Amino acid sequence: MIGPPEHAPSQQIALLRSVGYAAFGRHEKDLDVLDVVYDSLVDAPDSCDRRARRLRFAGHGVTLDVDVRGRTDLTVELRVSPPGPVVVESRGDDTGRPKLVSFLLRWPSSTQQPVRTAWIIL
Repeated sequence: MIGPPEHAPSQQIALLRSVGYAAFGRHEKDLDVLDVVYDSLVDAPDSCDRRARRLRFAGHGVTLDVDVRGRTDLTVELRVSPPGPVVVESRGDDTGRPKLVSFLLRWPSSTQQPVRTAWIIL
């Protein structure tokens, strides 16, 4: 049996991004999107800390840093800038691993508009 064709890493990233944006299109279309500007799997593959994956999303005056630890039971730590009271919701498919995830950020006592991160696979 022949498997799927192999793709160069840049093609795989482009394909993953297109799948993520297609998934995003099925959800709140009126929200601004924070783009992935750093992913340690791509930007620092030889990092000495292989136990954690670090991501940074940015745009629209907001930065979200995400640290992910673990393989099956994930621990996810989020840091939002600018700092202040913020509600973060995780959206995605909980049916298995790996899973496609997006984070929704809302500021309950602010005029800041809600934003959503680009979809990623954790």
